[in-house]
Amino acid sequence: MAASKDVITRIQDLVGEDVTTVDGYKDLICSGFNYVADMIPNDSELWRHSELDDSSSLEDSSEYKVIIVTRYDSADSVKRVAKEVPLDYLRRGEDQTSIYYNAGNYKNPIFSFTPDGTFVGRPTGGTFKIYRFKYLTGADEDVDITTVKDFADIRFPEEASFMAILKSASNILHALISNAIQEEEDQELLSLLNSQLQSVSTAIQDEMNRLNIPNKLVGDGNDVK
Repeated sequence: MAASKDVITRIQDLVGEDVTTVDGYKDLICSGFNYVADMIPNDSELWRHSELDDSSSLEDSSEYKVIIVTRYDSADSVKRVAKEVPLDYLRRGEDQTSIYYNAGNYKNPIFSFTPDGTFVGRPTGGTFKIYRFKYLTGADEDVDITTVKDFADIRFPEEASFMAILKSASNILHALISNAIQEEEDQELLSLLNSQLQSVSTAIQDEMNRLNIPNKLVGDGNDVK
């Protein structure tokens, strides 16, 4: 369900009208959303409620957070969840003389990524589907994060949208504080900005607890490019 206000308005409600005066503010907002995406574990129900994009291949995993991978095999007409493994483990499975040989092990599909971020799934022959969230960038011509109201448009969990708004606001406040220090603004302004930052940080922690998100970055370990 779409929100009544767009992203930029919701952030301005938290930190004031100066958001768009910050250099690279769109990148800071995108970073807030990407940060929260990496905080959400892959097995979280938050992703299950999202309409994720999918593809059968992936050549640059650094642009995505891979959530889940499935493999369909006509041998038994069953779609199975593939397990991510280290690349060297997957490569051992290609050796016909190895106990790890997995050419016919369609009941236990696995996947990994090459050093340049290319997806590799085994065994071959079936159909892999890679469900993923595409990281947001301020330079994206297809999506302007500031105008987003319906988070399904960016395949982001609706339930976690407020936490992403808060994290984006935090990024903006850090930038405003840095600018104020460099420009030697008065202490009253600095005190106000720091007070806002503290309030936002507390709200972020409250949202993390509400959503049962672990207090550490999860990511996907595939940001190799």
